[in-house]
Amino acid sequence: MIEDTPEIALVRLFFERINADRFDDAIDLLAEDVVYHNIPLPEIRGRENARSFHKTFGVGSRIRVDWQLLHIANDGDTVLTERLDLFTDRNGGRITLPTMGSMRVGNGAITEWRDYFDLASFERQAAALEA
Repeated sequence: MIEDTPEIALVRLFFERINADRFDDAIDLLAEDVVYHNIPLPEIRGRENARSFHKTFGVGSRIRVDWQLLHIANDGDTVLTERLDLFTDRNGGRITLPTMGSMRVGNGAITEWRDYFDLASFERQAAALEA
């Protein structure tokens, strides 16, 4: 087995913390001035703004996440992830979202985080949970 690069190890740690309900510990791995972009939504700048976005959505409180890494690779400071992002609400309703992610790592922190997903699929599934 090939050993992870430091960049991949940091990204794996980020997702391990997210999935262990250690949301704040995961977000602490982001650089203070991180660029976070859920494409096609507006870009967010700054660790605390990224934390606020997720908390407003309910991650770590009313929404349980299980972001399953299917594939991970890196080229230099950039780590690419193919994931299946699962969001489960308090009533057991689930959103399943195939996601591609790109993270840039520098100085021991995640400096850029971009996720690509089908917003229409997410919105359809979210609406069905509310019905």
